[in-house]
Amino acid sequence: MKRLGPFKLRRDTVQRFYGIHSWLGSLGGLVFFICVFSGTLALFERELIAWERPATRVTADGAEMMGVDELLELARGRLGEDQDLFVMLPVAGETGLQARAFRDGRVEKIFVDPYSGAVVEDEGHTAFEFLTHLHTDLHLPRPFGRYLVGLLGIFMLMSLISGVMAHPKLIRDLFLLRWRPSLRLSFSDLHKQVGVWGLLFGLAMAFTGAIIGLLGLFAPVMVLSAFGGDVGKATEAFSGPSFEAVGLEAEMLPVAPLIDELEGQRPGFEVASLFFRRWGDESAEVALNLERAPYRQLTTGETHRVSMVDGRTLHVSTFADRGVGARLFGAVQPVHYGLFGGLGLKLLYFVAGLVLSLGIVTGTMIWLERRRPAVAEGRDRWFWLGRLHLGGCLGLVLASAVAVAAGRFAPADVEPSFWLTWLLVLGASFAVRDAFGLVRAGAFVTGTVLVVTGVGDLMLSPRLTPEVRQVDLVLLVLGLLTAASATVSPRGRPEPRARVADPAASLLTRESS
Repeated sequence: MKRLGPFKLRRDTVQRFYGIHSWLGSLGGLVFFICVFSGTLALFERELIAWERPATRVTADGAEMMGVDELLELARGRLGEDQDLFVMLPVAGETGLQARAFRDGRVEKIFVDPYSGAVVEDEGHTAFEFLTHLHTDLHLPRPFGRYLVGLLGIFMLMSLISGVMAHPKLIRDLFLLRWRPSLRLSFSDLHKQVGVWGLLFGLAMAFTGAIIGLLGLFAPVMVLSAFGGDVGKATEAFSGPSFEAVGLEAEMLPVAPLIDELEGQRPGFEVASLFFRRWGDESAEVALNLERAPYRQLTTGETHRVSMVDGRTLHVSTFADRGVGARLFGAVQPVHYGLFGGLGLKLLYFVAGLVLSLGIVTGTMIWLERRRPAVAEGRDRWFWLGRLHLGGCLGLVLASAVAVAAGRFAPADVEPSFWLTWLLVLGASFAVRDAFGLVRAGAFVTGTVLVVTGVGDLMLSPRLTPEVRQVDLVLLVLGLLTAASATVSPRGRPEPRARVADPAASLLTRESS
């Protein structure tokens, strides 16, 4: 039997890989798209908090930034002295101090302006926090949603690998893109193109996503097996010794000197966040989290636990001194979320994520078209399945744009506006005759929403920082490009019901009555 491709696979082996790739993509295509597309937006959660919340925008106006201890005093005065507190330190001229207190299973968040000292209460989830949860756990109960996303990462990894093995001429057809012969052929060429160019990114995201999602399920078993079931010993090895409150009040050291001393010992690093435990007690401590400046390092940074009473170091946690395996494990989260570089790297991740999303959509359409019966009257089930994927993908894109607009102008309505928009588009995908027209309309409306959001922020914002103007400009450009894409979207041709269907015609076009 003739062997195909650079791997010299038998033809029947290639067919098996094709079957695996097709079924994995078809069964998980819509959920893959949800995870990947929402992940491309969730990349910018931290950078866009100030854009979504005008009250948290920082403008120096010639004032001097307040000290860390002054800001912490303001935060504790609002959140309470007896709470464990996680603090993200301000960046001069860009962000303020963000504090989170953990009370009875709830998280209370505030923002402190580092120049004026104004304290802003949390207004609920931002749109990008909402989309982040859609990416990490599909808004399902924890931890089951995260486990499901981890399993999807494994299936997506299998789909990518089997896709490479199922197309032995993939490299030869790398630049082949035929638009004229038929829509299905164009989808096939486009699917191969984006599959090859986005392959490494897709493999990296699927692999690291599977590890992050399933870590909570397997890590305890692996750790306990390594330490003979001794939970205390395993915890101490990774987090250091644990302490309990002794019930004796003690005076707390100022935090600023601790930060200056640690940064002086570690040139090239800066303290980005703090975590306080048992404040005011004799056992009080603070965890100082170091990151490489000005960009984050590939391996997760260091954490230094320091006593708030006498300043002695209690424990240092880092992957840097635990061998190659630990370094690779520490790089999983920075690689998955693009945390080891600046905004330019995240923009590259954004483009790669959109390419990967396009590959998922085209692959699903190819699979559905190949299984459409030749006779028009017998293809109802494939028609409904195609419309489900159409409404799910298009609806998510439009709903995300609406959620971003709501996050800026109506924070309380982020979740209802998102779900309502998604359901409306999903319903429309089953109701309208011309699915291609729905795609064009969806692209135009999505672009319009983005443009209106950017223009509205420019016109209505009380504070316009350079960073905010950049975000508005990006929204304008992205909105115009999205709206313009409606003019080049494909147009289908309805088929007479009595005729035998053209196998090159797309499933997305429903027969005319």
